[in-house]
Amino acid sequence: MSLGFTFLLGLVFCLEQRIWAKNGLLPQPSIWALPGTVIPQGSSVTIHCRGPPGVVRWQLLRIGTFISRYDRTSDGSQGVSTFSIQSVTYINAGSYYCIYWKKGVWSGRSDPLDLVVTGVYKDTPSLTALPDPNVTSGENVTLLCETSQYYEIFNLTKDGRNVSPQDFLRQDHNTFLISPVTLAHGGIYRCYGSSKIYPHSWSLPSNPVKLLVTDPPAPGNGHLPIVTGILAIVVLLLLFLLFLFYQCWHRVKHGNIDCETENQVKYKSSFPVMDFQEENQYDVLDDIQPEKDRQMAMQVPIVEDSQEVTYAQLHQETLRGNVDTLLSHTHEDSSGQPCVYATLNLS
Repeated sequence: MSLGFTFLLGLVFCLEQRIWAKNGLLPQPSIWALPGTVIPQGSSVTIHCRGPPGVVRWQLLRIGTFISRYDRTSDGSQGVSTFSIQSVTYINAGSYYCIYWKKGVWSGRSDPLDLVVTGVYKDTPSLTALPDPNVTSGENVTLLCETSQYYEIFNLTKDGRNVSPQDFLRQDHNTFLISPVTLAHGGIYRCYGSSKIYPHSWSLPSNPVKLLVTDPPAPGNGHLPIVTGILAIVVLLLLFLLFLFYQCWHRVKHGNIDCETENQVKYKSSFPVMDFQEENQYDVLDDIQPEKDRQMAMQVPIVEDSQEVTYAQLHQETLRGNVDTLLSHTHEDSSGQPCVYATLNLS
């Protein structure tokens, strides 16, 4: 069968199905394939057709190198019919349509399902993302597909699915420009080579390229942690100063002394206060000081007059006796007796 005749037959078939669909006699069926529409050569694929309940006769049409028809019958309860291909070859590649028979007429055709078979050509292309596969949303990226053989068409898949040319700003043979890049463009890409005569027969897949798209950073976000830390330190310092000020103010208000005076009082109160008028002051000094320090501590400073003074040691007996009696005592006898000191002013 010549290529021109095949094209003409397919055109007639499409016009026929459009006429039926335009008349609105039957609802349009739907079609999909599992595990996908890009199938490695030798793998299996299942094509599903769905229509209204009660359909018992289905037909799967393939328009490609050859026009093929696959008939199926079902019980009509689910309205779904399946067509399985166990080992896919380049002959199975092409555009598929579903139609069904009901109420004595054929329905309009479904939307096309382009089944692609990879590995028909044994060349392995190389895919590169320029300038880098890690891009920011809003930037541009170019996917370059290179091969050792010449191909008329270069195809691109994303996450195992054929990418439509509408997803790119421009395709120049083996380059695919994405501008601007959005988060939806992120994924794993591979490229393939094919010809215009057999557009559904592709080469082996290229190396995978993972396109990672991130949102642009918000203005000032890089300095935000530093500014937050500085503000936190300043706030804590102010709170500490306010706490100290409040404590000082509270004590001044209720104690009628300032903080410095209170500290001095506390410092002075840490030492024992000696009252030389008490009888047991010497006992305390005997316990806490050496002999020499005790003698110095017993000397109470006296504010002296500008006049000359003379100190005399008087025994207690002098208060009751005469001077001769006082002189009769030796130094040894009076050493053990208590004595007092009197200040005599000279005229």
